[in-house]
Amino acid sequence: MLWLWYDAQGKKLKPFEMTWKVPDGMTPRQIEKELNRVAVQFEQQCKAGLAGDGKQKFSVYADYVLNLKEQNGELRHHTISRYRELLERINAGIGHIKICDIRPQHLNALYEQLGQQGLRKSAEKAILKPDVSLSEMIHEMGYTRVEKFLKESAHLSVATYRNAVNGKPIAIESAKKISLALNTDMKKLFTEEVDTRPLSPKTIREHHALIHMILRQAEQELLVPYNAADKAKPPKKVRTTANYFEQDEINAILEVAENEPLKWKTILHLMIVTGGRRGEVLGLTWDCVDFTFSRIHIEKCVYYEPSVGIYVDKPKTEKSVRWLKLPQATMELLKQYHDEYYQPLMEAAGEQWQGENFLFVMDNGDKIGHVMHLDSVTQFCDRFAEKNGLKHINPHAFRHTMASLLYFSGVDTISISNHLGHATPSTTQNLYAHVLAEAESRIANAMGEIILTTRKSMKEETEITEEPPISKTAG
Repeated sequence: MLWLWYDAQGKKLKPFEMTWKVPDGMTPRQIEKELNRVAVQFEQQCKAGLAGDGKQKFSVYADYVLNLKEQNGELRHHTISRYRELLERINAGIGHIKICDIRPQHLNALYEQLGQQGLRKSAEKAILKPDVSLSEMIHEMGYTRVEKFLKESAHLSVATYRNAVNGKPIAIESAKKISLALNTDMKKLFTEEVDTRPLSPKTIREHHALIHMILRQAEQELLVPYNAADKAKPPKKVRTTANYFEQDEINAILEVAENEPLKWKTILHLMIVTGGRRGEVLGLTWDCVDFTFSRIHIEKCVYYEPSVGIYVDKPKTEKSVRWLKLPQATMELLKQYHDEYYQPLMEAAGEQWQGENFLFVMDNGDKIGHVMHLDSVTQFCDRFAEKNGLKHINPHAFRHTMASLLYFSGVDTISISNHLGHATPSTTQNLYAHVLAEAESRIANAMGEIILTTRKSMKEETEITEEPPISKTAG
């Protein structure tokens, strides 16, 4: 393929060339289709000034790769947002280097730098001072409802406001918005806090994975002779232990949940019995509930990005789209929730209802009927645990609990992986290796108890039932 390029004066520049080798086994139609795809991609590179000799700066080429993969549907919005966040640190270290000049040593130096203190993007936080009452200040400005102030003046979510008034750290930018809306110096309202901890090995490995993906694209386009990330050495993966609840702890949670409002009782119940992600439970719509066959369809997930707010997309992986069979008691609870809470709420809202058929929605303010914020679930779990004297409840711990209970019940890894919606069974096995080991230990102990105890009992029973030997006497 040959692409002719002209400068602003119409002068022909050095042409960009690309050679494409036909893979073995392709039919003529497949060749034509693949050639068209490669040609379109090559044209995009040329127009972006990215074709040729690999002398593009890493930052420029990385932007091209993310745009390309987003256009091709290879990456979802939340993944792109996360990658662009990681690129801020990556570009600060190697963004100025030409991709053809990047060596493993550059990457190793970057990983070492990322492991130093003070590189967290969210290092600066703000905490509301104890003597400050934001609600009073908002009312003094003439607002009768906090939600209206947040929407019209501060442009922040209710969840951020609640975190602030509850004494939890919020982003500096959020504190600035609140202070600006209240026409008050931020330092009078908030105390600034800096987290100088170094990035975790897991986060550094995320940076490495992104660099590897970008350089792999360059290798495929013959812009670099090899992928330097293949030869770099990021920090070793630190295996973390997934926290989970024991059966008696789950029983205690379900028992005290009976006293909670029907909506929260239902949310807790679903997270426990499905092992679904927080966003998957909130992403359920009524057309995904099959009362006939007692199952639900996980096909949507709620996400949050500061740049776009709350949005709904497909779940994390293709395997995350799945049907889950539920106990009859769960289906009865969902029916009760619909009839006694959801339907009356929708009827009472009338024209103010702005819902999209989601099971769990905001029930007050000017967004009544809208899908709930992820942080609402986390905040409820915090209050719920504290109020009932339970240990801290992280919503994701219910997911780990489901995996552990299934393992302890002798369910195989493939079935558990399918239930949880993991991309591959190896993901499940790696994540819950310690749980699997404990489950095998419990099973071994149980089998030992069954076999040895039974054998001992049978032996004792035999000894008791055997007739005593007949003694022989002389004469």
